[in-house]
This record gives sequence, C-alpha cells and structure tokens, in this order.
Amino acid sequence: MRSSLLPRPALIMAAGVTMAGLCAMAGTAGAATSHRGTARPASRAAVRERQATAFANWPMFRGDLTHTGVSPETGIDTTTASTLTPGWSASLGTASFSSPAVVNLVSLGEPVVFAGGSSGVNAYRASDGTPLWSFPAGAQVNASPAVLNGVVYFVSTAGTMYALNAKNGVLRCSFATGQFTETSPVVAEDPDGSGPVVYFGTSPPLPGQGSEYAIYGPGNTHGSCTQDWAFNGWTIHPGGSWSPPAYGTNANGTSVLVFGSENTDNSVYALNARTGSKIWTYRTSKTNEDNDVGAPPTISAPGVNGFADGVVYVLGKDKVVYAFDLTTGKLVWQHALAIGTAGDVCGIALVGGTIYLGSDTGVYALDAITGAQVWHVIPKRAFYASPAVVGAPGQQVLITANITGSIYALNLANGNTVWIHNADSAGIWSSPAVSQNTIYITGKDGQLVTFTPSGAQR
Repeated sequence: MRSSLLPRPALIMAAGVTMAGLCAMAGTAGAATSHRGTARPASRAAVRERQATAFANWPMFRGDLTHTGVSPETGIDTTTASTLTPGWSASLGTASFSSPAVVNLVSLGEPVVFAGGSSGVNAYRASDGTPLWSFPAGAQVNASPAVLNGVVYFVSTAGTMYALNAKNGVLRCSFATGQFTETSPVVAEDPDGSGPVVYFGTSPPLPGQGSEYAIYGPGNTHGSCTQDWAFNGWTIHPGGSWSPPAYGTNANGTSVLVFGSENTDNSVYALNARTGSKIWTYRTSKTNEDNDVGAPPTISAPGVNGFADGVVYVLGKDKVVYAFDLTTGKLVWQHALAIGTAGDVCGIALVGGTIYLGSDTGVYALDAITGAQVWHVIPKRAFYASPAVVGAPGQQVLITANITGSIYALNLANGNTVWIHNADSAGIWSSPAVSQNTIYITGKDGQLVTFTPSGAQR
C-alpha cells in the first residue's frame, strides 16, 4: 500500500507492525549517554599523519554515484573512533529522514553541510554549525540533497525538484512532477557532454502512476530544469519508485541507472541513463505483500572482484540480499537474512570483497563474491540507516545508527563495537555522512548532530 502521508520506514509499520512492537524488537533507548571503547589512544605521530590526509567531500546520499558508502578519509578509524565526541548541532524543524551532504565549496572557500527538514533545506558551516541559509520548499524534504559544481539539488515530498546556488541558497530553477516523492537524487554529467542531469523517482498514492525521471540541471545545453526522459514501463501497473537510484557504467560502456520499484511490482530495474530505455529488470517477489525494493542499490564496477560485467547489490523488503550482473541482470547470488518483523530498506557498503548492511535483525557482513555470511552482530536492534565506512585499510570502521537512536562505530573486520552513542530517543532512520574528520547525521527529533575524534583537525 502506498501513502503520501508517511515516510517510507513508517509505511513498514503501517503495514502491520506497530511502533511499540518495532521498538520492543529493536531494544529500548536509554538516556543520552556515550560509551567509549578500550582501543589504545593514537600516538601524536599517528594523529598528525591522519590529519595530513586530505579531506573528502560527501556530496550526495551514500557518498557517490554508485552508492558504495565509503569515505577515503582516515581521521576516524579503529584507533580514534573510541574518542568520538559530540560537536555542534542544529535544528531542522520536525523529524528529519534526510542524510546530509558535505561539500567544500570553492565559492566560499570552506566546507558546507546541507540537510533536509520539515519544510526545506538548510545549509551550515561544517566547522562550527553556523547557519548560512535556509530555503523553504513548502513541503517536507525526506530526500537527501546532492551537490555538483556549486549547485545543490533536492526533491520535496510534493514532487518538486529544486536546484539552488549552493553558496547562498538562491533558486536557480525547479521542475514540478506533481507526484509524491522522497527519493534521494543522483546528479551526474550527461554522457553526451551537455551538462548535469538529475535522476529520481516518484511514488504517488494509489491509483496514481509514478515514474523515474531524468531532468536537466542548470547550465545543461538542452535547457535548465527541463525533462530529458521519464520511465514508467513497470512490469505491474500502477508502479513507482522510492528507491534512491545508483548510477554507473556497465561492461558495454553504457551509463546505467539502477533502482528498485514499489509494491506490488517489487522489482529492480536498470535503465540506459542517456535514453531512459530499459536494459533489464528482475522481479524479487511476486506476492501482493509489501515486498517492494525501496533500498538504494550499490554498483560494483566491471572487473571488481573478478566480475567482468560488474555487479548490483540490493536489499529487498523480502529480507533477501541480491547480487545481479550489472550488464545482463542475471542473478549472481542471493542471501536470506534472519527473519524479523518488518521489511528492510538499508543500503549496502562495498569494501573490497565484502559488503555491509543493516536490517531489522542487526548488522551483517557478507562475502561480495559468494554471498556467504562473514559476521552478524547486534541482532536484536533494527537498522534502517545505510552504513558509512571510513578509515585506512585495515583500520576501517562502519558508522551506522538504529531506530532507537543509537549511533555505532563498528570494527569493519569483525563487527565489534568500538563506540556507541545514544543520541535520539525518538530514533534515527537517516544515514550518516562522513567528511572533515566528522560524522554528520539527522534524527527524528529534528536535530542534525556531529561527532569528531578528540583532538582531530577539522
């Protein structure tokens, strides 16, 4: 069942799982506390070495076009994560489900954080949280913003895509679909060299028909905020998508957009990003149950881990992790997770030969080649946030949060908890962003909060 009144994680509960039941299953949130791990403090030389590493942007949901969820920064790792300390915070209004974007703006000469809230998007100085501007969209912004070439893009639940000057929040242009959406857009340069293109999906309430859109961004030679194409060739009609699309290139050199579809279509689609034509589709569930694919796919490029065609990894609400051939759509493997009480919507982080993801039955690491389980931790907590990974190889940590408001740093190698902070008793359904040696995340209490290792440079 679709609804324009509830954010998608809430729809899981509306489908038969009460908030009380879900919270009881996930564990009880306590008062705001912080627990530090027992890792040995970093030496001053090691800290200086990490601080010398260049900061990296986190310009869109999951950090990049392919949704790998990995930051190349090394300031937060298995050694320093135990010293993570709350920094500045800011109010976004009512509950926020928007993952922040963090970009060092050339026009300002400093990094800026962008996050959606109850009625628009806000921008803050990354170093201290000073408000820079706020843009009122007149509707909730559950989607995460994306930034490219000094322009910030986002979509409101009313179905309007906005393109703003990232420096001052001035509107460049907009495009109205008139259809409910909370899909976090991806923005890429058009393969034809014409300029930026914004990709996102819509999912209006039944009996409305949703679409996947490609909209030209400001400065595109085809016209600013005009439609390139719209896809609605669903296997089961009416259809739509609230799955944040991923963008990559397959073994044929074709730019591909991959996303999941609404109930009851319950499928994964790969489209030619240039034309909007369907390359392949795979229906994960043929039941009329709420088994849609709302999670964001993750794309592994051709050649990685020995897969010549590349791979798409995605989690369905049927609680199965799927790996598809990126070029042909053939099923490579599937892995069923432990049965919980709600569907899963978490994105997947890809690091080397392992993928990492959250579920309503904890956090998992699976072999990216075979799908075999590597580790499974925190099985009695529910995670809707898509994980972020940061740190040097061999010292990486996984950052995630559960729906009772606890934020975790886990040792990537074994899943051991390095640090935990109970930030928001109302719960966290948004995904963390990692940049500037800092974790940025929003909560259902409407707060954007930050965490930085003690003594780290920002």
